[in-house]
Amino acid sequence: MGKVLKVREVGDPILEKVCDKVDIKNINHETLDIIEDLKATLEFGTGLGIAAPQIGISKRIIVVGAKKENIKYNYAEEVPVTAMINPTWKKLSKETDIQYEGCMSVPQIRGRVERYKNIVLTYYDEKGNKIVRELNGFFARLVQHECDHLEGIVFLEKVKEHSGFATVDNMNKYNLREKNNKL
Repeated sequence: MGKVLKVREVGDPILEKVCDKVDIKNINHETLDIIEDLKATLEFGTGLGIAAPQIGISKRIIVVGAKKENIKYNYAEEVPVTAMINPTWKKLSKETDIQYEGCMSVPQIRGRVERYKNIVLTYYDEKGNKIVRELNGFFARLVQHECDHLEGIVFLEKVKEHSGFATVDNMNKYNLREKNNKL
């Protein structure tokens, strides 16, 4: 069972670094412990995904997982808790959408970010098996967001419009998600 660790917040230098690849041929206890800590921290927190740098580790590992009742995006599917080692993705089409995103490393602020709707994801599981999957919609957005962390990018850098930010309280107060989905 993993440990719940403090989530690093924007301004912490580790969130600005490109992470190191994990040696797939040598997935050891250290790597598996990182994954367990990511899972525990995600389960304890309010997010739907977490990347290793968010717990202070510069490795290319993410964990995603979202129960339907915790997802605030319209038409989003449930995402089983999944650990991904050295994830990469490619767009399947030029089709994008713009949605508000949040992040455990940026508490209380949300921003409108454009992401590809359909991607092909390649990653390795905890046993070193290569997995290739097509992802669409919310799941594709979630993976792109978490992969950005591995490149030293926080979603704030992807918000193009100055009016594209909102606080969590105002997201709920003014029902901005619903308005946004009609764009």
